[in-house]
Amino acid sequence: MTFGCRTIADICTDNEAIFTSKEFRIGLKKLGIRHQRTDPGCLWQNGRIERLFGTLKENLDQWQVSNIAQLNCDLDVFRHWYNQIRPHQNLNGRTPAEAWSGINPYTKPPKQEQWFEAWDGLLTGYNLRY
Repeated sequence: MTFGCRTIADICTDNEAIFTSKEFRIGLKKLGIRHQRTDPGCLWQNGRIERLFGTLKENLDQWQVSNIAQLNCDLDVFRHWYNQIRPHQNLNGRTPAEAWSGINPYTKPPKQEQWFEAWDGLLTGYNLRY
C-alpha cells in the first residue's frame, strides 16, 4: 500500500478511467514517470489533491464560466488564492506559499497586507507580503 508519491518522477492518481487507460500508461512510460494509484475508495491516500479539488468544486458550483478563456483566467486566480491567500488548517493556519518558504506569519509580521477579493466575493482573504 502506498500513501502518496515519493519522488519527482512519480505521479499519484486515483483510479479514474483516464488514469487507467492504455494511452495514459504508455505516455507515462515514455516519459519515464512511475505511476502510482490509490486504493479504490481511499481518498485520503492522495489527500492534498482531493482537498484542492473539493475546494475548487465548492467554489465553481457558485460561479458562472462563459468560455474556456475565462475558465483559464479564473483557474489562475483560484490557484493564487489557494496557494497565497487562503490559510490551510493542516498547515497550522499558514498558506502553502508560507509553508513552502518557511515563513511563520505568527512570528514574522508581513511588510504589507492587502485585501484580496475575486470571483464576486467567493474568494477572499489577505495577501501578505514578507
